[in-house]
Amino acid sequence: MSATRRSPTRGILVLTFGIVLAALLAMHSLLPTTSGIALIVETMLPWTWILVALLLLVALFRLSLLSIAGVVVPAVVWASMFWPYLRPASAPEDPDLTLATQNVGAKLPQPSATALSIIDEDPDIVAVQEIASLSGQIIEDQMEGHFTHGAVVDSLGVWSKWPMSQPEEVDIGVSWPRAIRTTVHTDSGDVRVYVVHIPSVRPGMESARNIALGKLADAVSSDPAERVIVAGDLNTAASDRNFSTIGEDLEDSREAVGGGFGFTWPGVFPVTRLDHVLSRGLDPVGDEVLGRGTSDHRAILASYDF
Repeated sequence: MSATRRSPTRGILVLTFGIVLAALLAMHSLLPTTSGIALIVETMLPWTWILVALLLLVALFRLSLLSIAGVVVPAVVWASMFWPYLRPASAPEDPDLTLATQNVGAKLPQPSATALSIIDEDPDIVAVQEIASLSGQIIEDQMEGHFTHGAVVDSLGVWSKWPMSQPEEVDIGVSWPRAIRTTVHTDSGDVRVYVVHIPSVRPGMESARNIALGKLADAVSSDPAERVIVAGDLNTAASDRNFSTIGEDLEDSREAVGGGFGFTWPGVFPVTRLDHVLSRGLDPVGDEVLGRGTSDHRAILASYDF
């Protein structure tokens, strides 16, 4: 008798928690930005599937319509938000263009290993951030030994197997170059490539990042180029409300092809994706997260068809 009386109560608790979780997922944009609350919660939204799984375990102990509803409601909301990433990704066959990007980490140890891990993938274009000191020079030398064309502007580098224009700085509100653009003259037509390193973000200290994202979005939207790729460390998860600033008019390679969330940071055990490859006027056909070398970010290899 006592077990029968407890069952409805437990079902109500599961349903209540499930509704609260579903509301958090559906209305996370209403969370306050004070003290970085929104930043932390929105960055970790993909991991809320763990809470859904825990709800399922609790519901299995006391099966009832209420407990089942308490699991189904947040599960449906979570899946509706992240279904593009959940689709199995197929390996691209002979894409027209491949681009690798990585924040190699300032003053990293064994820089040759990091550079070679990218070169071994034989990408057509490489975008690198945080080139600094001796390690940065070693990476630059490795890239120049492999690619015919390339340039470094401050801590940003871009290399290509095709001819490219001299990179120019893009103003994103930072006192030193954190965004550059060049035109790569591929066999199938010109592609404007932006290499970007958006300022880092900490809970409660997001204004510099948000301003930079806004200025970058303005520069890209006003760019008349038919084909555009924006690659680099955006210091913004796709689930962060501020990602739409730059991502609204561009297509995220990972979201386009699926295959999981493609987390890139931290390099040893990634829990979020701060690095992105976004495009306009191209068809994303592949997105692979590569090894980290010795960096604290993993590299991305994005593939495109014209």
